[in-house]
Amino acid sequence: MARGFKINKQGIRNISREIEREFAKNPVRVPLEADHTTLSLPPATTVNNYHGPVVTVTGDHAQIAWGNRDVQQRGVEQITPGYDRLAQLVTDLLANLHAFPLEDADGTELRASADTVLCEVVKPVPDEGVIRRSVTMIKGLLAPVGTGANKAVTEETTEAAREVIDALGTALPF
Repeated sequence: MARGFKINKQGIRNISREIEREFAKNPVRVPLEADHTTLSLPPATTVNNYHGPVVTVTGDHAQIAWGNRDVQQRGVEQITPGYDRLAQLVTDLLANLHAFPLEDADGTELRASADTVLCEVVKPVPDEGVIRRSVTMIKGLLAPVGTGANKAVTEETTEAAREVIDALGTALPF
């Protein structure tokens, strides 16, 4: 470093304070829509970051990748008619999977089965056998939670698991 150069720490503190004030005046708000008529899964955790950059995105299907080294983007796929409810249930289950006390291996297997269902329901002619096996696997992995046999189960997670199991059984269009 050069001898005459010094970092102005007071200036940095002033700039930081001004930026924090600006974020306090204009907090980031993200509108959420939820349909609680189907399942009583616990809500996903909400994180509010008021001291970071502000990004405003408008429009349908807008996507942002930030701080990623690699980004893989897939096209938007349409769900085969009749499989909409099943796809929504599986997507909701994946979003709230953290609420169910599953062992790591069971959680990994459940994610893999859910991914199989979601990959199958976007095909022009989904394979009903693959979907049936994957849904059965998901229901089987949730069964210990639904019966209360799992060690860390609460009444809420037991009820939520039962509702998911019942809903998956009725969501199959065949």
